[in-house]
Amino acid sequence: MTTTDRTSAGGAARAVSARVSRTILAAGVATMMIVLDLIVYSQLIFSGPLAESRTAGVAAMFAAYVLGGLVFAALKRDIVISLSFFGAAAIVQAAIAAAIAGQLHGAGVTDPDAVGQIVLLACGVTTLLTGLAFVSLGSLRASLVAQLLPYPILTGFLSGVGLLLLRSGVQIGAHIDDALAAVLGSLDPVTPTPGPIDPGTLGRIALTLGIGVCAFYLPRRLPHWGTFPAIVIASFALVHLGLSARGLDTAAAQAAGWLVDPLPPGSLLRAPAIGGLPAFDPALLLPILPKIATEMLVAVIIQILYVVSVELDLRREFGIDRVFVAAGWTNVLGSLFGSPVMGFDRTSTLYLHTIGGGQWLGRWLTLTVMAAVLVFGASALGLLPRPLAGGALIAIALGHLFNLSRAHRTLLPWEVAVALAVCATTALFGATVGFLTGMLLAMLIFAVQYARIPTIRRVLSGAERRSSIIRAPDTAALLREAGTRTRIYTLQGFLFFLNGQAIYQRVAAEAGTLRVLVLDFRDCVGLDSSALVAFRKIGQRAEAQGFDVLLVHLGAKALRLIERNGLTAGPRIRVLPTLDEALRAAEATLLSETGISGAGATTRFAQHLSDQLGCAIEPGDLAPYVTVRTLDTGAALMRQGEAADALYFLEQGLVSIEIAVPGRPHMRLRTTTAGTVIGEVALVQGGRRTATAIAESPCRVTGLDRAGLARMERERPDLALYVQRFLILELAGKLTDTNRLLEVELH
Repeated sequence: MTTTDRTSAGGAARAVSARVSRTILAAGVATMMIVLDLIVYSQLIFSGPLAESRTAGVAAMFAAYVLGGLVFAALKRDIVISLSFFGAAAIVQAAIAAAIAGQLHGAGVTDPDAVGQIVLLACGVTTLLTGLAFVSLGSLRASLVAQLLPYPILTGFLSGVGLLLLRSGVQIGAHIDDALAAVLGSLDPVTPTPGPIDPGTLGRIALTLGIGVCAFYLPRRLPHWGTFPAIVIASFALVHLGLSARGLDTAAAQAAGWLVDPLPPGSLLRAPAIGGLPAFDPALLLPILPKIATEMLVAVIIQILYVVSVELDLRREFGIDRVFVAAGWTNVLGSLFGSPVMGFDRTSTLYLHTIGGGQWLGRWLTLTVMAAVLVFGASALGLLPRPLAGGALIAIALGHLFNLSRAHRTLLPWEVAVALAVCATTALFGATVGFLTGMLLAMLIFAVQYARIPTIRRVLSGAERRSSIIRAPDTAALLREAGTRTRIYTLQGFLFFLNGQAIYQRVAAEAGTLRVLVLDFRDCVGLDSSALVAFRKIGQRAEAQGFDVLLVHLGAKALRLIERNGLTAGPRIRVLPTLDEALRAAEATLLSETGISGAGATTRFAQHLSDQLGCAIEPGDLAPYVTVRTLDTGAALMRQGEAADALYFLEQGLVSIEIAVPGRPHMRLRTTTAGTVIGEVALVQGGRRTATAIAESPCRVTGLDRAGLARMERERPDLALYVQRFLILELAGKLTDTNRLLEVELH
């Protein structure tokens, strides 16, 4: 081996060694954070009367984490992700546990083992339902649906949870039952609370707050991966140095409240909590169903926030739907042990990627350490200082409150007020009431904001938008004048009470000039029963002022709702399938009131030319050059694909113009009435017929082909000039109509 090869091999080995070292360091830091979270949340959930069940809770959390981590790794193999428990969900889980314990004590069940077992089962049910919700959202690719919750509501709720976590952090760190009452009592010299707060408790409160503030502030001031671990290690060392200086051993420090309660020696392996399911009374869950629903929603929101945040920090996609599916099945497995909700963790995942480069070894080392603690015991965790545990919770709380403090920079004043209201409600009455308040405010905000979106996207008159019936020029001119009495409202969005009232108010303002109102639902995504109030009022207005209401392009659900509520039972409201049919009906109504038949009267070709050109042309002048045909109903005047060399003037009857589409029934494009021209382009250009013309009624048609026009040009050039002028007017008129229709559609 050459010197160059040895140098290259040595460099590669050092690179591998450095990478492995970084990964081991990342795994160590991530594991430290996960274990700290686990102990903190177990202290939060299993507190007060449930303190004797804390060992069972810790065992359940370790077992769920290890087995759930294996499931998560198997289902989400494309990227390294670390799991942890959710603090915001843990505060709700603590309320659930306390409520179950309270019910049991009220029923006379006081055995700590029995109470702890039932509480674990209740926690497991909550985690199971949350896991199934995760799986459903991920499988349906609907994970981001929770982002519909307005940001002010979310900010206010998480800030309220932050206040609850702040209070709990002080209680855990100082080893007291009620932090607020203790502090207020110590500050009141007149009526202190029973058992005024002692100096040791005050010291723990101060140290807890100091650690929490440092853990929140310093990582933002010194954005390095080692800042937070250094705070944890320094706090640990500071407390133990202080205890050593005072001559307190571990047992004495635990008894004095400086260290967390000891865990028994030996393995933490326990039978899954589900084994006690036969003794569980489901009726215990009924009073806490709102809390269970709250925890599920909070867990979904936190999971989304964590995934999106890490995606932004690492500039890569994690596949949020797949994360939800994997986290869902992880929680389903964890529910067997009675574990709190867990999922994608922001902090430990970032440590694994920023320190160790996102190596798989980091994840497996983390799981290995957690499994070792589960199998061989966790008595060493009894050395964790309470102020450190409480300070870690306070750091999370301050993060939520910090977001609220910056809300005025990004939110409107009324949004800040909403956030503060939700925060105060959550802090004073608990997470469930706070979240319910937020949801109610969210619905109110949505309704008010959505109602401001114009429900009527476009308003046209019958003069601007006509039906597909091509009419004689005099009839078309009459419709242009009378068409202003027809209004077409193109509706959009989802219709409910508030924006339905906006439609009614617009109709009421125009009711005096209306003869036909067309409501086009093509762009509506749906409507609810409250919107029908507005349409009933429109129907009553139509009966009172004598105009018709035509509903078109109704979806199947909307149609069933309208029919079920009897909206079309009145004489003025009708449902038609398409806008064109509604316009035909509107034009027929307007024409009938003027005494003109919709089909048009008999009009001779010669007379039509004379009227349009302002000259005198006799039928005998045209007779040598044209052909006259009569058609029975259903007969074809021309067919798609045939040679095109003649125009036809419809003197009497109705002709339908249809187009053949492969694999579909013939599509009707328009209907022509007496006094109109069909196929004028063919006379000028030739080619093939692009549509089929079918008689809808007995018809009389005059035809002029290219050969006849050529003979006319030779024999009667004056007459041919009239015909050519007529062709120019026809083509120009139809081009104008087409341009106007395009302008209307693009408006």
